[in-house]
Amino acid sequence: MVSGKHSFHDEGRAPLQDRKKMPRNDEERSQSLYMINLGSESPEVMLRDAYVSAKDIAVERPLPLTSTQNPPVNFAMVVPGLYRSGYPQAPDYSFMRTLNLKTIVTLVGKEFPEGYQDFIKENNIKHEIFDMAGTKKADIPAKTMQSIIAVVGNRKNYPLLVHCNQGKHRTGCVVGILRKASEWDIKSIIREYTKFAEPKVRETDVKYITNFSVSDIKSVTPKSSNQPFIQNTVYGMVMLASFTISVWVYSGIRLLPLTTF
Repeated sequence: MVSGKHSFHDEGRAPLQDRKKMPRNDEERSQSLYMINLGSESPEVMLRDAYVSAKDIAVERPLPLTSTQNPPVNFAMVVPGLYRSGYPQAPDYSFMRTLNLKTIVTLVGKEFPEGYQDFIKENNIKHEIFDMAGTKKADIPAKTMQSIIAVVGNRKNYPLLVHCNQGKHRTGCVVGILRKASEWDIKSIIREYTKFAEPKVRETDVKYITNFSVSDIKSVTPKSSNQPFIQNTVYGMVMLASFTISVWVYSGIRLLPLTTF
């Protein structure tokens, strides 16, 4: 188990479409949907690869539950391999084992519930903690959100669960920014947020998500450069051309005596 704690003191899912109404090609596309992976590729490439509009919303697929399994409060799938919820409690651990989680991202700093740390250790789960203040106190700094997105949006960390206390406000903001970076329309994003936040919808959250600019993430994201690749390619072409010319000249020299007879 690897655990990381990040302190930041400065702080519904879009409407689901009926499976029968969704074209097959959209459904297949939703199955291969992944979130952006900030930090390893240029933002332009990541946003292009992760493009999701409102019509591409993933179809909800109920997970099989037994009578002894209870998911955490406000649990739902964001996309295949990425889940959201409130703070898991002891009765939820049996269900959580079925997710085969690789990473858990906790968006609040507090004492762990009974058995939570043992559950994480026993299942070899990487645990990232962001002690993040909600928007009720102040806007979430862009750098804070970038740090969270860098983990939650990285496919290598999946299956991943992101949660706060109730799975409403902090989690809703993170999911909302992921949706916005994936180019969902703002109405669908706010509907999803509202679905999970009711009956306590925070206008500060709605304002934060609405006004958030993806460039705020890009500005603190290191951009990868294609320059080394270009240099290596040019160098390789030069070396190949030099080798070809050398072989041609050498062959010409060896054949020259034969042509003098």
